[in-house]
Amino acid sequence: MQIRIEFFRVHDGSDARARLNRMDCVTPDIEAAIAQAEDLLKGAGMPQKPDAFALFDDLGNELYQARFTPTNPR
Repeated sequence: MQIRIEFFRVHDGSDARARLNRMDCVTPDIEAAIAQAEDLLKGAGMPQKPDAFALFDDLGNELYQARFTPTNPR
C-alpha cells in the first residue's frame, strides 16, 4: 500500500501543525508503516525533533496519528 508519512510539530494551546518532513513509501500494511515511521524518526536528520507523525493513504486520507509524550517517547 502507498503511504505518506508526515512528521510535524504541534503548537501548544491549539492543534495547529507545522510539518517538518514528509516521505512517500510502500508498505504491506498499516503496522509496517508505523514501524517504518518510527525507524525514520531515528535517522531522518530533521533540524527539529517532531512532536508527532501521521500516516496518509494515496488519496490524502489520514489513517493514523501518534503524538510523542513522556509515556510514548520518540
